[in-house]
Amino acid sequence: MQEHTLNQEEIDDFLKALASALLAWQGVEHNLFLIFNILAGPHKTPAVLSAIYYTSVTLKPQLAMVDAVANVVLDNNPYLEEWKKLSKNISEKAEKRNCLAHFGLVMHSSKGKTIALLKPSIFNVKAKHDRDYDIKSIDAWRESFISLASEISMFLDNLPSKLNAVRPNTRAL
Repeated sequence: MQEHTLNQEEIDDFLKALASALLAWQGVEHNLFLIFNILAGPHKTPAVLSAIYYTSVTLKPQLAMVDAVANVVLDNNPYLEEWKKLSKNISEKAEKRNCLAHFGLVMHSSKGKTIALLKPSIFNVKAKHDRDYDIKSIDAWRESFISLASEISMFLDNLPSKLNAVRPNTRAL
């Protein structure tokens, strides 16, 4: 049986797609903090808000924090429903981001061709092992992360100005 390997260009293309998707996700997390800052901002200084928000280093509790603040600040406001949809979208996209960060690189050979894939660890008993993702999947995720960061930015821009007592001028797209 002949062994097939990826050439350096194919490996570089895969790693570039992976890195680009992870970098695109940073725009989502950055804009999520800006929403927290704006919703809770009139009550605290930016440094205090940052200290509170970044106490947790993972997205799930940060998103829960923003959801809790949004439920109070946006109560009886049409922006609350918009936020809930956006929050759900963030949670769904976070699952893809977690695949990028935690799945492993495997080489799959079939019919004389070898491709790089992301797959969950064979040792992870909770993972669905029928999943694998190629460069096209990763590129699609990157595009969806960029789109999500843009949606969050538009949400920020559309919030009523009376909520914006402290509005930093640093958005990630």
